Amino acid sequence: MTAIVVAGPTGTGKSELALRLAEAIGGEIVNYDSVQIYRGFDIGSAKPSLATRARVPHHLFDIVDADEEFNAADYARRARAVWVEIEARGKTPILAGGTFFYLRALLAGLPPMPPRDEAVRARIRAVANRPRGPLWLHRWLSKIDPQNGRKIALADRHRVERALEVRVLSGKPISEWERPRAGATEEMPSIKIALSLARPRLVEALDARVEAMFAAGLVDETRSLLQRFPRTAKPFTTIGYREAAAVVYGESSESEAIAETKRRTRAYAKRQMTWLRPERNVHWLEVTNPETTFAAAMRLLEGQR
Repeated sequence: MTAIVVAGPTGTGKSELALRLAEAIGGEIVNYDSVQIYRGFDIGSAKPSLATRARVPHHLFDIVDADEEFNAADYARRARAVWVEIEARGKTPILAGGTFFYLRALLAGLPPMPPRDEAVRARIRAVANRPRGPLWLHRWLSKIDPQNGRKIALADRHRVERALEVRVLSGKPISEWERPRAGATEEMPSIKIALSLARPRLVEALDARVEAMFAAGLVDETRSLLQRFPRTAKPFTTIGYREAAAVVYGESSESEAIAETKRRTRAYAKRQMTWLRPERNVHWLEVTNPETTFAAAMRLLEGQR
C-alpha cells in the first residue's frame, strides 16, 4: 500500500495535517522524528499529547529510553514492520516527523554497515570516561574523518563513538559509507506532501514555538530527565534539551537558553529545506491556514490515489 508522507521544516503544521488526514481517510500515523521516539522527552520534541494520540493510532512514539542505542537502521527496521501491520488492517500509513535521514532510511533502505562491536565500543568508552576524554576522541575523529569531525558536535558522544567504531572496524571513515541520498530508488511507495511557509512567517512561528516550550516547563522536564539519565545521553544533545540542560547546571540563564534555542531551531529548519529540495516526486503546499492546507492536501490525494 502507498503511504502518505507529510514533510516540511519544523513549525509548518505537519503534525496537525497528518492527524486530520488520518481521521479523514482511515490512516495511522507513523513517527519519523528522532527525538519523539524517546520516553519522557515530550515538551522539547513537540510530541503529540496523549489526547491527540487517542484520536487515531500513533506508532513509534516513546519506544526507547534515553540511554538506549538506537539509530536509523533500527528505526527503518521497526518502521517497516509497523507499515506492514497497518497495511494488514486495511489502513494507510501516514508518516510524519522531521528527521529526514530516518525517512530516507525507511523508504530507500540503508546499505550494510559494520555492526556494533561491544569490545571496540568498550575501549572507546574507556577513553571517553577519562578527564578530557571526549575532547581527545573528537580530535581523533577530526583527524581521521574531517568531514564528520566538522559535522558531529563534541557533545554528541554517541555519534562520535559510532564514527570511531566504524573507522576501527572497517578501516575507512563512516563518511565514506554510502547513505541514502535524494533521488535514491525507493523500496517503499509513498506520496510526499511537503509544507512550506514564507521565511518571515516561519521565523515568527518558530520563535513563538520555542517560547511556548520554555513556558510549558521545558527546563523542569529536562531537570527531571537528568535525574534518570546521564547528560551524555543522545537526546540531551538535541535542540532545546541541550540549552535547557545548561540552565539546569547553571551554565546559562533561561533567557540565554531561549535565544540559543531559537537560533538553532531556525538553522535546523533551513537544513530541513536543504534536505527536501533535491527530493523527487514531492508535492509542495504553501501554508496559509490549517483549513486551506488540509483541503489542498485532500485534493492532491484524490488526484494521486
